[in-house]
Amino acid sequence: MKVACVVGIVTPYTHRMFEQLGAELEGELVVFACGDNEPGRHWTLPAATTYTRKTLKGIRLHRSYVSHIYLNPGIVPAIMRGQFDVVMIGDFSPTMMLAKLAGRLRGVPVIISTDGQPDTDPGRHSLLHRIARRLVVPSSAGGVGASRGSIKLLESYGLRQGTGTIVWLTPGWDFDREPPPYDERPFDLMFCGHLDEDRKGALFFADVVAALVARGRTPKVRITGEGPLRDKLLARLKALNVPTQFDGYLGQAALGDAYASAKVFLFPSRGDPWGLVANEALQCGTPVIVSPHAQAGRELVAPSGAGRMLPLDVEAWADTAETFLDDRAVWAEAHRRAQVTAERFSLDAMVRNTLSAFARVVGDGPEPNPARTGR
Repeated sequence: MKVACVVGIVTPYTHRMFEQLGAELEGELVVFACGDNEPGRHWTLPAATTYTRKTLKGIRLHRSYVSHIYLNPGIVPAIMRGQFDVVMIGDFSPTMMLAKLAGRLRGVPVIISTDGQPDTDPGRHSLLHRIARRLVVPSSAGGVGASRGSIKLLESYGLRQGTGTIVWLTPGWDFDREPPPYDERPFDLMFCGHLDEDRKGALFFADVVAALVARGRTPKVRITGEGPLRDKLLARLKALNVPTQFDGYLGQAALGDAYASAKVFLFPSRGDPWGLVANEALQCGTPVIVSPHAQAGRELVAPSGAGRMLPLDVEAWADTAETFLDDRAVWAEAHRRAQVTAERFSLDAMVRNTLSAFARVVGDGPEPNPARTGR
């Protein structure tokens, strides 16, 4: 089977998946990227070894940290000449729509893939986004979604029920040792992500720290990430007089030590399609407090018991943080469940379910069962 995947950019976690997927497909995987990177992304990718990675020439409009429009006309001849058995597209930009058109003209089944979910869907507010989705989704041979919410979103735009496959996300790295116990974690609270408020809730994190200080505590805090609120966040923590380590951006190799140094990870998302930082924290045995505005809260943290999902209420978050910090039994149970849960969201499962989605649309596999996919 020869497969083409069309993506905006290749990320560390998708590169890792493509490497194993390429090995399974015996090198018959070509990944077309609309760009090499995007503003605010600091990683450096290793070379592709089991798949072919090609960056398309074209126009790239970066409207914000999370909003990018790509127009790469070269995707049309690439698909038309490639003799692919399956084409998978990763969003609804003009480039993806051209890839979808080329696939249809070539008679190749096209799969639409998304990590979106109903709460973060721009189609709720934008007629243009709704039109793009209505043009792409109903005629797609199948769908791949990062969550049950993703499949629900695709079905709301016309994906035939029963043709969606859940492919749970997994981090771009493994934590390769036993997660340390409570007493070997020097930091109480950790925040990791882009330092903004409208999406990641960096200042909400500072509000929770302030609430704990008002209760007479002095939590030790670790911040990993960069963003526009860097100086404001650090100034607030400094004013609270809490011990703080600011890492800035950390590469993939250093993230495991960072998560494993904290007793509790706070993820006060205001709108994430999934929220891979929750997976990263759990594989390091770190309990997570998360908002319901990241799908990982609904489908990973809350069901697993490896943390708590709470509305964005500062006092409720401070209460729960205190519970994890003060009750060793509660922390130890969440720590244990975190490791068990992380094993389910494995690279092997991610690749296996992706291959299953490919096989179904070319007629080599069973009909999908959304109730069982992703497991």
